[in-house]
Amino acid sequence: MANELMVTVVGWAASTPREVVGDGVPFTSFRVATTPRWFDSRQGTWTDGRTEWFTAKAFRDVALNVAASVHKGDPVVVHGKLRTEEWIGENGPRTGLTLEITAVGHDLTRGRSEFTRRTYTSGSAGATTDGTTGTEDAGPPEDDELARSRTEDGAGEVDPWEVPAEQDEARTSEDVAALTP
Repeated sequence: MANELMVTVVGWAASTPREVVGDGVPFTSFRVATTPRWFDSRQGTWTDGRTEWFTAKAFRDVALNVAASVHKGDPVVVHGKLRTEEWIGENGPRTGLTLEITAVGHDLTRGRSEFTRRTYTSGSAGATTDGTTGTEDAGPPEDDELARSRTEDGAGEVDPWEVPAEQDEARTSEDVAALTP
């Protein structure tokens, strides 16, 4: 991740996300437009700056979530790696800015949004508790004994991302030193 250009863009979904699920990894892209706006006190009016356009791309489960959640015209906050893409178009060589999404959401300063957590059920690859079908990544393997104990104790819904206590050990200073470049 060294020397990656990470940016956050606050703007509007300028196109409907285009979902591609083929033989490979699920992929979604949509256009994001952002226009700076400020109050010009000399003229007493709001002034719009130049609109910047980005293509936002998401992969795997994020792609499926974006395709189901983001619609043309939605206010969005997109965070990711900024890349320059080059291709040959009808009028010759073209260049565009692409944002490889690491985080995305609705801009809640402009309205409300309702979140639905997508969780995977134990033992059934691809099945989710929200009624949708997941991809080949069915989440972390569920410890059946851990799940039974939480259910019997009345602890509620099983969290598939929870780490059993014996695996959740604090790192020693030697472990941290080994990970530090």
